[in-house]
Amino acid sequence: MFRLPSVMTSDELLDKAFKRVSKVSVRGRDKKETAKRSSIKKIEVLKSVIASDLTRYQKKSPSVDNLHPFYFEIVDILVGRDDLKRSLGALKWCAEKSSEIGRTYIKSVRRARSHAEIETLRKEAFGRISSLVKQTSSNLDFLIEAKKRLRRMPSIDPEVPTIVIAGYPNVGKSLIVRAMSSGKPRVENYPFTTKKVSLGHFDKDRTRFQVIDTPGLLDREMAERNEIERQAIAALRFLAHAIVFVLDMTETCGYEVAKQENLLRDVSEQFQDIPLLAVENKSDLMKRDSPRLQMSALTGDGVEEVRRVAAEAAMSRALEVARAQESR
Repeated sequence: MFRLPSVMTSDELLDKAFKRVSKVSVRGRDKKETAKRSSIKKIEVLKSVIASDLTRYQKKSPSVDNLHPFYFEIVDILVGRDDLKRSLGALKWCAEKSSEIGRTYIKSVRRARSHAEIETLRKEAFGRISSLVKQTSSNLDFLIEAKKRLRRMPSIDPEVPTIVIAGYPNVGKSLIVRAMSSGKPRVENYPFTTKKVSLGHFDKDRTRFQVIDTPGLLDREMAERNEIERQAIAALRFLAHAIVFVLDMTETCGYEVAKQENLLRDVSEQFQDIPLLAVENKSDLMKRDSPRLQMSALTGDGVEEVRRVAAEAAMSRALEVARAQESR
C-alpha cells in the first residue's frame, strides 16, 4: 500500500519554525555577546526545524519504483509518478539548501564585530531560508493534494486470489460485489457511480478471495479512456486471477447489447491468460435461453453459482501464477 505522510503548507511550516525561534532565550556577558549567541541559536533552530520536517516528509514517502505494478500504475493515474518524484526531490533540495545557508550565516555571525552587523546577518538568514521554503510552496501543496487522492486506493493484497468485476457502467457491478462479498461499494441508478477501485472479501473452502469492483469501462481505445476507466484496466491487468464480465441484456444500463458484446470481446482478447466468466445480470427483469450464467444481484438469484465458478477459476489461476514464480 502507498501512503504519503501528512504535510504542512509552506506558511504552516514557517509558522511552526518561527514559533520555535521565538522561544529561544540565550544570554551572554554583554549585549553584543548576547545578540551573537541568540542569533546563532535562532538561525540554528530555524534551519533545523525546516530541514528536519522536509527531510522527514521525503524519507517517510515510500519509493514509487518499489511498488507492486498495480499501485505503481494507480499512483501514476491519480497523481503522476514523475510529478510526485519531482515534488519529493524539491523538498530534499530545500532541506539541504536551508541547512547550508544556516551554517554559512552562523559562521558569519560568529565573525561579526558589531551588534548591528549581527542583527543584519540574522535577518538575512531568516529571509533567505523563508524564501527557499516559499519556493517549495507548490510542491508542498501538490503533496497535500496527492495524499488526499491516494487515500482512494484500496488495501489490496496481490497474493490473494482475486476476482475482478468488469463491464459497462450501470450494469450492476457494484451490486454484484455487495452480493458476492463483504464489499460495500456505493450503488446508485446512474452511470459511473463507482469512481475508484473498491474491495470486498469472501471465504470459500478455507481460502480467502478478494472481489474488486471496478469503474465502468466504455468500448473505446485506451488513449481515449479517462482516469476512472484506466483504474479499471490497471486492476484487470495486474490483479485479476479471474474476470467476471457483467452484461445487461435488458439495456436498462443505457448501453446497447452490441456495444457490451464488443467490449467483452476486447477484454477477452486483451487478457487472454486470465479466466473470463461472462455473466448476464438482471435476470429478475429478463430471463432467456443463454449458454451464459444468469443472475440477479438484486434478488440474489444465481449469485452463489457465479461466486463458485469465479472462485474455482481464480484459485486455479492463482496456483498457476504461483508455480510459474517458483520455477523462475
